[in-house]
Amino acid sequence: MKNRITNYLIGALFLISLGGFGLHFAIHNPGKDLFGYVPFIAGLISVIAVPLLFKFKKTIHLAYILNGFIVIIGIITMVNFSISEKPIIPDIMILLGKFYLGRAIFCLEVFNLESDPHPAGWNLIKYPNMGFWYVHLVLLSAVYFLGHYFWR
Repeated sequence: MKNRITNYLIGALFLISLGGFGLHFAIHNPGKDLFGYVPFIAGLISVIAVPLLFKFKKTIHLAYILNGFIVIIGIITMVNFSISEKPIIPDIMILLGKFYLGRAIFCLEVFNLESDPHPAGWNLIKYPNMGFWYVHLVLLSAVYFLGHYFWR
């Protein structure tokens, strides 16, 4: 049953990634705008590489890292777009759902389901805990903001 649930979650991750890829391809066509290559490449990685990497035990950590950082980059750039152009909060929520699907697959495959570890202290921000992702979201947002502010 665990394998079936994992496969369902990987399928859901694939479908959400494919939907986001199609949405962004229509909006950010790389043939029209140079900045369209970032969502195009991130979308290809999300649709093709990440679900395949989640299928194998040896590559599940790489899949988790790729999925997480693609989501963080997407959130940061879409929040910037929401502030400067028009609100796209539903797209950001879809990205968060994509992250939590990846997190569920990772936890299902890596952790013992009967255990409930509660990290404390610096372990809260160590990989693979959620604090790791919060710290990276904040730090990458700060770098993006500083780059955007000073590099105009």
